[in-house]
Amino acid sequence: MSLNTIQLTGAQVANLYSSSLVLTGEETAVSPVSTPAPIQFLGKNSRRFVVLVQYPDAVHISDSAFEFLSSVLKACQLNAADIAIVNLAKQNPDLNQLSDELAPAVLLNFTTIVPAGCPLDLQQLTPTLFNRIHYMTAPGLDQLNQSTEAVKPLKRQLWEGLKTMLGI
Repeated sequence: MSLNTIQLTGAQVANLYSSSLVLTGEETAVSPVSTPAPIQFLGKNSRRFVVLVQYPDAVHISDSAFEFLSSVLKACQLNAADIAIVNLAKQNPDLNQLSDELAPAVLLNFTTIVPAGCPLDLQQLTPTLFNRIHYMTAPGLDQLNQSTEAVKPLKRQLWEGLKTMLGI
């Protein structure tokens, strides 16, 4: 038997070339491994500070929420270029993808969505070190961006948590 006459099934070819297989459309038995789309974010992430938000009607974040977040960042001596704002209403990255693509040192979650791989049972506004990432969940930015007496303790807790996570 000659090497030129060996017949391989689609599954055998896929097993042999699992990381570099190119499909031409003729193969029907082989399904390529789908990789998630790259995370879309606003900012430059220069300080590896990832902010998770949920705004279905905005590309990244609403204008009013961005203004409030900017004021919080300014108090922490950060700006929009230091962070990556990820809108979970438009994408669903898990902790592995967030870690691989954005390498967060700090992950601040202003949503009720907990990305797969993140701890589920955390108390809100309590910083936690998880997989070498300072992680904290918080109420939504729209809720925090109110001037009521009920919100003042939440803002204070947010500030205290940020000081702990950032060492300021």
